[in-house]
Amino acid sequence: MKNRINRPIFQILLSLVLAVALLGIFIGLNYFLNERSLHRNPDQDGSNEREQIPETTGLKARRLAFYDFEWGNASDTSLHLATTGHGGKQSLRMSSSVPFSPGLWVRFKDLNPGDHAWIRAAGYVWFTCPPEEAKCSLVVTCNHNGINYKYMFIPVEKEDVKSGQWNRISIDYRIPQASDAEDVLQAYFWYRGKGEVLVDDIEIEFFINSQQPMSLSAL
Repeated sequence: MKNRINRPIFQILLSLVLAVALLGIFIGLNYFLNERSLHRNPDQDGSNEREQIPETTGLKARRLAFYDFEWGNASDTSLHLATTGHGGKQSLRMSSSVPFSPGLWVRFKDLNPGDHAWIRAAGYVWFTCPPEEAKCSLVVTCNHNGINYKYMFIPVEKEDVKSGQWNRISIDYRIPQASDAEDVLQAYFWYRGKGEVLVDDIEIEFFINSQQPMSLSAL
């Protein structure tokens, strides 16, 4: 009887440990891949020009990723969570030691975007420093063999943002033709400063022509 009572608790704890481990792996993988891209990309400045989805009517939408950081224990410093949240009670604390957030990492062969597909990446950023010191960017890029192409970003410090409140940052990105089905589409927040910012409710949506079937087997 004692084992029967303890088993559900053990399963819950095991699930929580696995969830924490998976996020740690995701952040670590993001860090490795983006560091590799930063070192090998000769044009890292990319483009902060704006694209805009012209019309969502007739497009099918699907959420590819969402992070609200509500499941972990903020007292565990290894998770880099803060006890301030946008839609909940927690968020991700970004700093020089945590420069890349979780986000999107998917190969073209698994996404099958076709010729006229978009993604919209968005999230909320909170900081206490002057806005011009909030050195954080929302990035969307494609990656071929460690080198970025069509690298686009929104620098938070150049937006109409305010200190001491949550600021929504969003970017629309038309997915280009891939030179290789193994190319990767990525979206994430990148912190470039020396202090810290909080990010929360990171969401990436996929928009595709309603006549084209979706293929998201890897997500």
